Amino acid sequence: MTTFPRTPLAGGWRTRIPSPRIVFAGAAAMLRGLRNRRAAYRLAELPDYLLNDIGLRRDDVHEALNRGWQEDPTFQLAIKASRRRRGL
Repeated sequence: MTTFPRTPLAGGWRTRIPSPRIVFAGAAAMLRGLRNRRAAYRLAELPDYLLNDIGLRRDDVHEALNRGWQEDPTFQLAIKASRRRRGL
């Protein structure tokens, strides 16, 4: 049993192996997402009056953290804070 089939695609064997640049970009995006998720967890530890100062509610933080691991919670929090600042 092999991991890869033995028949090449039309472009040859190289079409199945991702380029190192793509692998590195994916790994960097995952690390950035983990760092941002850790920052969102630190936001969840703040008292309500400090969250209110930056335009967030505790529900916003918990909602952003309960999304999937593929989504960046700090991006969602930034959108909610900017909408609340503008009064939308």
